[in-house]
Amino acid sequence: MTIRLFVRQFGRTGCRHLYTKTTINPIFFNLEIPNHIRPTSALVLSTPSNLPQVIQNAIDLYQKHNLQIIVAGVDSIVPNSSRNGVSEVWTEQPLTIENSLLLSERDDLNKPPKESDGIHIVTAKKNWKNIESNLRINFNTKINADLKLANTIFSTGSILTLFYFQPGNLIDSTGNSGQHLCELEVTLPQDSVSEECQITFKDNWTPLYPDQVFSVTNCIGNLVKAVDNKPASEFLEKNQKLMSIGSKETQVYVKLTNPNSTVTERFKIIAGGGGWGAKANMIALSPEAKPVIGSKIEFFMITPQDRYSKKYEAIEDYKNAITLQTTYEEQNYVEEEEEEQEPIVMENVVGCGSESGFKFNGVIHNSPGEQVQIHI
Repeated sequence: MTIRLFVRQFGRTGCRHLYTKTTINPIFFNLEIPNHIRPTSALVLSTPSNLPQVIQNAIDLYQKHNLQIIVAGVDSIVPNSSRNGVSEVWTEQPLTIENSLLLSERDDLNKPPKESDGIHIVTAKKNWKNIESNLRINFNTKINADLKLANTIFSTGSILTLFYFQPGNLIDSTGNSGQHLCELEVTLPQDSVSEECQITFKDNWTPLYPDQVFSVTNCIGNLVKAVDNKPASEFLEKNQKLMSIGSKETQVYVKLTNPNSTVTERFKIIAGGGGWGAKANMIALSPEAKPVIGSKIEFFMITPQDRYSKKYEAIEDYKNAITLQTTYEEQNYVEEEEEEQEPIVMENVVGCGSESGFKFNGVIHNSPGEQVQIHI
């Protein structure tokens, strides 16, 4: 499913101070200053395997050329959820860096567990997979994205890899230049991305009830009890398209539009129907969902094939765009397969993916293969 917004195209002259480049399957990656522009800043998004080299390159460029550099470890690089790649954004004007949070302020893995007093249970240390991370990118005053970062413990020795170097001629407003971070907000220079740019949304959702929109008639919290005055679970249990697949690998999602709102949100159904008891007729949405009586609701599914099978799109589809994607789920170990592929270098292409999804203007996008493209 593809949806386009903002039909007015952004003229190419508007991004003359912005240069983007993506490399997938590099053999010996080297981060180099482009010749096309005279950059002062670079935003570098790298998969874990390439981070050691990217970090060394970033240090060298900062020390030798006094560049502002931001580096983040991500799960995948576009196109096609590549697990081996680097994506670069170079700008002639510096990026604005704000709202950084040190990793040490959230990561307590290095703190020893409490000693047992012989009575109370001692819990294990925090699971490293559960540490929250966020890289917010403001593309202009109207468009922003929040990205979850990759676990990089096996490539860099740090749970997350997120840092920036601020040259001496720029004010370090957060005071965390050169530090390990878990959160950071960056803003592209003014006019890098037009506020009238075209935005394209793509997903792998199949409508369960094509062209039908229903109303929530009973709900509490993230639980939907009734839709159109019928038990909410019936909209799943009595849908032949969904039931005929008969696979637990099928995922179900909804679009939810609350009354007096122009924003349509997207949530996964995490439980629904079956069994007995008070909750038998309900469906439970993602914890972030807050339906109210009168909310408009639509039902969709992702089949097992669409959930795991990458859709290999032409590189041209990613040209002159910034692409954000929810990384496809892996069913097996694929690194050896990617190592056999030829290196590909693509100019005017930039984008990355996260296994946990991303937010675009506050709306969650976390289904496999789902993506947003900002055309520049």
